[in-house]
Amino acid sequence: MVRGVDRAQAYVAERSTLVPHGCRFWGRSLTTDGYAKCVVTEAGRERTVRVHRWLMEQVHGPLPPGTITAHSCNESLCVELDHLSSATQRTNMRQMSDQNRAAGRAHLGYADTRGSLGRAQAIQAALRDGLDLDALAAAMLAGEARPLVRQALMNGYDAEAYLAAVRASDPSSAFVPLFTAEAAEGSRSAPEEDGQMSLF
Repeated sequence: MVRGVDRAQAYVAERSTLVPHGCRFWGRSLTTDGYAKCVVTEAGRERTVRVHRWLMEQVHGPLPPGTITAHSCNESLCVELDHLSSATQRTNMRQMSDQNRAAGRAHLGYADTRGSLGRAQAIQAALRDGLDLDALAAAMLAGEARPLVRQALMNGYDAEAYLAAVRASDPSSAFVPLFTAEAAEGSRSAPEEDGQMSLF
C-alpha cells in the first residue's frame, strides 16, 4: 500500500505547482466546476476522478458514506494533501456561508463573474510559464469576497500577509475548537486561540 501512496503523491506532485502559501495548484484537466480531474487505471479499468478525492482515498482508504473531501484552503484547484479532509456536505456549506463565500456576496459586488471554472483556469494561466506570483495574486483577487484577503492581495503576492488575512477572516467554523475546562463547565467564554487548530 505504501508504494501506491507514494506513487499517487508523486503523480500529483508532477502535475501541480506548490505555491509559497502552501496550496498545490493542479496544472492539468479540470471539471466544469473548477476541480482538478484526471483519468486513472485501476484493475485494468479507466475512470475519471476528482484528484483531491482520489488522493485522499489513496492515502486513507475508502471514504465513509456521506462524506466529501473538503478543502481547508477553499481552493477547488488545490490538491495539497495537508489542505484536504473528510467532512459532511453540511459542514462544508456552513464554512462556506460563514466565510461569505455563498451566493450572497454577489450583492456586495464581489461575486466572481468568471465562475469557479474560470477562476481555476486563471490561476492555472498565472502559473503556466512558471511561478509568476503577481499574476497569481491577480487571479486569486478577482471575485474574492473577504475584505482582509482582498486587501492582502491588492499589492501583489505576499504569502505571509495572505495567510494572516485568511486566518483573520475565518470565523469559528474554520477552526476545530478544543474547549477549555471553563467551557466544559458551562462558561460562555470563547475558546482561546491557542486552543484551536488552524486551517493551514
